[in-house]
Amino acid sequence: MVSKNRGRTGIKNSSGKQKIRPAPKLKVPSDAVGALLTISSAPQVQTRVPVVDMESPGEASGQILTPRASNLPSNATPTHLPSPVTDNDTDQDIEMTQPTVDATPADENTASVWVDSVEEGVKQLKMLYSMTRTDKTRPFKPSEKEVKRYTKSMRAFLLFLKHDVEPKPDFKDKYSLDTALGFYLGPGMESLKKAAPDLLLLAREVLEQYNAEEWGKGFTDDGEEEEIEADDLGPAIATSSKKGKQSHDTSSSDHTEVVKLPPVSHPIWGLEGIMHGLARKTTKKGRAVLFLDPRYHNKKRNAKVFGHNDHTPGAWWPYQKAALFHGAHGAPQAGITGNPNLGTYSIVVSATSVYRDLNEDKGTELWYSADKSAENADPLKPKISNATRSLEKALETHKPVRVLRHAGTTCDPRRSPIYPTVGIRYDGLYEVVNHKFGTNKNNGVFKRFKLVRLPDSMNAGVSWAEVQRYPTREQRRQFDQTKDGY
Repeated sequence: MVSKNRGRTGIKNSSGKQKIRPAPKLKVPSDAVGALLTISSAPQVQTRVPVVDMESPGEASGQILTPRASNLPSNATPTHLPSPVTDNDTDQDIEMTQPTVDATPADENTASVWVDSVEEGVKQLKMLYSMTRTDKTRPFKPSEKEVKRYTKSMRAFLLFLKHDVEPKPDFKDKYSLDTALGFYLGPGMESLKKAAPDLLLLAREVLEQYNAEEWGKGFTDDGEEEEIEADDLGPAIATSSKKGKQSHDTSSSDHTEVVKLPPVSHPIWGLEGIMHGLARKTTKKGRAVLFLDPRYHNKKRNAKVFGHNDHTPGAWWPYQKAALFHGAHGAPQAGITGNPNLGTYSIVVSATSVYRDLNEDKGTELWYSADKSAENADPLKPKISNATRSLEKALETHKPVRVLRHAGTTCDPRRSPIYPTVGIRYDGLYEVVNHKFGTNKNNGVFKRFKLVRLPDSMNAGVSWAEVQRYPTREQRRQFDQTKDGY
């Protein structure tokens, strides 16, 4: 690939080639469009994706990576910040986030996406199971057309669960999503396995992913309804090529929507834009929300890596899902990405979080509260999750933690000037150096951890004062343009 200037970022990558191992292809029937992208005629664009060595699927090797200029086609990397390491050839493995799927497209640059609730999706999963299981107790024999329609809808739902929503306790405790997914891993699914093998693979991946994340144990809902995702863009504008019906009958087509995907040349949403890797859809309540563009699922950077992960302090993104796509943070909503046995990869501190009264943030020093700190009412026992355990492990191992600060979602006169005015910013590597217990307004005990920013020499030479220059005026202008869609 020939080196080129990254537009407004001012960062110039050195020439060189990077070896990327392609994801294995999984063939599905030609009519299985579902949530799969339709891009056979789309422009073929070569994208260099920096990758990391992996010990096991979904987890990083634990090595500490030094910063360098981002290889991703995005304006996320800030201007005039030093990038001491050049882009050299590498044999590192890419994270397998989504198998490459062959499908016959129905239309160019569109995707069928899930727009209904998780509760409704579970009902549809159970319905498809009842329709396709091979035992003699099946209540009725559906038509082939009906099975195909449900299969497409459930493919969209499972991709939604895998890429665009975080597990919550209600998914398991209230809706029995774990049971519904388990149906697809048991006996009696031979016919569906032949017709849509990728569907069973997705069901297994989602179940394993949600089990590993303890079904959202410690997740804090800031009062938003389930369908309103973290990166809510407000009332929808017309971005769909075909809207799904809004009724609630048993037809699976009522729960998906065929949406237009961003043009690759779009200045904000295209390959060189700040929203690259994301697209927008309309929920059944008429809200425009973000989702990961299915064309780039296998380009999503692995965030489960210690160190800068190729990002320079001061790097900025308009939304947390953009930071997720680029591997700065590993969750679309949650504030901690970590492994209880390895440590914490990254945390997000929000200017308007429910934890802001429990945190003490001075910029280069931070007391960060563990999850469920605000809700716990037990005066003797703090809530402990795997996310909290990862911070405890970070204190033990001294492995650095990426700290990102989020502008939050509301205007607040108490907002500290150390937070970005809009979007989410990578502020550098910090070390967990201490912990202590506190008491919240419910008289419940909680645990918090002290993080200290590492010296500038370990943060690519970027000082705390330099970090606070971002977002720039141009980045703020582009942030405002994200609301206009594409």
